Amino acid sequence: MTQNSRAAHDTVPDSLSDRAVAVDVTDPDLDADVRAVLAALSLDPVSPDSATADVVVTDREGTGGGPGVARLVRVGADGGGGDDEVVRLPSGTADLVGALTAPVAAGRGSLVAVVGAVGGCGASTLAAAIAIRAADSGQALLVEADPRGTGIDLVLGTESEPGLRVEDVRAELGGPDPDALWGAVPEAGPGCRVLARARGGDQAPAGRSASGGAVGAALAHRSAGGLVVCDAGGFTAGDPVLARADLVVVVTRADLQGAVAAGRIVGDLRGAALVIRTHRGDPLDAADVADSAGLARWHVLPEVRSVRRLTGTGDLVRALGRGPRGRRGRDGGGGPGGRVRRLSAVADALLEEVSPGDR
Repeated sequence: MTQNSRAAHDTVPDSLSDRAVAVDVTDPDLDADVRAVLAALSLDPVSPDSATADVVVTDREGTGGGPGVARLVRVGADGGGGDDEVVRLPSGTADLVGALTAPVAAGRGSLVAVVGAVGGCGASTLAAAIAIRAADSGQALLVEADPRGTGIDLVLGTESEPGLRVEDVRAELGGPDPDALWGAVPEAGPGCRVLARARGGDQAPAGRSASGGAVGAALAHRSAGGLVVCDAGGFTAGDPVLARADLVVVVTRADLQGAVAAGRIVGDLRGAALVIRTHRGDPLDAADVADSAGLARWHVLPEVRSVRRLTGTGDLVRALGRGPRGRRGRDGGGGPGGRVRRLSAVADALLEEVSPGDR
């Protein structure tokens, strides 16, 4: 490497470690040059087929990068052509370092990931509620990103609706076209659509990753300015959805197991919000759980029996949807007597964290 490239390496910001760089270089010598620079920057390249890349380095002609990619860097060998847009290697090593380390613009939309610290804490229901409540401010896409999920569409009663499922989404470089994606997924209500996993005999095509399809769909929709809510299931270190999320919501219970699990998760996440599901007779106070997890931002969501009855029938969409005159009702939705107003309030508070002033 040149002296200039080493100087650039010395000034790399700490956030660079979170950057995903895909290498799609066909020339062996160029590929070696690119990977040497990445190694010097302590960056491990992701697969060229990854839908989670922030930066793609390629020597291919006509590669557009797609809606899920923030930056495309073209490389070529010294002495080849006169295209100013191509970084020539090895003489242009410093230029490649600059392209890799420059700030990457975030998507124009927002991505909210909901994680259950323990099983049965209602994370899927909360994820659905956030998407429904966001629908009157734009296009909200609810994505089942949990590879072990059983169907987020069951929560909203759309499991029999025809349309795209996670396994159908192309996870190749750049992800799917956001407009085509939006038009193909089932609709749960006005402005809200659901991309769930297939069930039964439907399996992912050979060589295609269902989890990659979920990530690609989420990033593509966000890149087009939409809001994405991902039901991430349980916490997994290195989860690409959590790594790209603008807000991670951790849902737990007000008991010892829930407090310990939430504390472990938020220790690995920065800027997470905590939602504590409470029931009558809980052994711990919600404040104790939040204090144990070390989070200043937390919300209490009491158990509401009527929510259980509403999920799976499609009535949850109506109960959480718009109120009279196109605005949300003061009772938190159209449900009789505002039975789900607390769920609505928590969803709105979380949305305010990613889109201040829009709600």
